[in-house]
Amino acid sequence: MDVYRPLRAGLFVYECLRVFILVFFLLVASIESSIEASVNGTYSVYMSSNALFPLMALFLWLKPEEYANYSLLYIAGKIIALISFYVWEIFSFREFARSGDLARSVVLLGGGALLSLADMLSVWGAWVINKKYRREMSPFESGGV
Repeated sequence: MDVYRPLRAGLFVYECLRVFILVFFLLVASIESSIEASVNGTYSVYMSSNALFPLMALFLWLKPEEYANYSLLYIAGKIIALISFYVWEIFSFREFARSGDLARSVVLLGGGALLSLADMLSVWGAWVINKKYRREMSPFESGGV
């Protein structure tokens, strides 16, 4: 029995939910025109780059031995996404403060912060999966000597 199968399934389910939540954030941000178009453009750019994570998680769930290299790509992409989110949040905080709509600002910024915390947990999960399947692979299968 593979004890990491629920972890891999959870990673995939989380990534699917995350994409749906990001679409929701994009819709909430575009409802009012008080926030500039550049902020809405930032949401769409952030969302489009994160559309590949469910695919990587799906491949890791279905055939982890074959797609073990995707876990490193997943971890690197998540770290880049986390850094870019926090940089964006720092620079857009002033724009949200000027908009005057405190409830929407709290939902968007707070929800994004919660998603980034969940992303940190998903990085840990992918690291655990990577560690397990890298240990099981022989040096000849992993490209080594």
